[in-house]
Amino acid sequence: MCNIVKHDLNTQFPTEYLLMADGEAVAYGEALVLTSGKLTKCGATAVPEFIALRTQALEATSVTKIPVVRVSEEQMFEVKSMATVAASVVGSKVTLHSDGLLVTATASSGVFYVDSTDGVTTTSLVRGHFRR
Repeated sequence: MCNIVKHDLNTQFPTEYLLMADGEAVAYGEALVLTSGKLTKCGATAVPEFIALRTQALEATSVTKIPVVRVSEEQMFEVKSMATVAASVVGSKVTLHSDGLLVTATASSGVFYVDSTDGVTTTSLVRGHFRR
């Protein structure tokens, strides 16, 4: 789950309300992109456009808008990893996990710039920024 822990601008980031893609559920903190006017899970090597601020059950035809926050490079996120993110990865970009909630330790084609990691085995706690 991606949690915003710091925002480098003096402005607040507004909450937006958008529909999920038909037949797709979402979890709090999930990385999302907008496709054909609806939100969907972000791919591993795509920079997310939004982070979900609420869990929403699957709707066959999406009718309930969910609150999201738009991602900017000025925001620092804290997220768990699905593999050990060692201190040697700090300063590199890693990919998102397929669930859109975690990061990996894979630096090839990464989008999440690692600022710090606790380096704990399997589920490291990582802080960083999404970068293009």
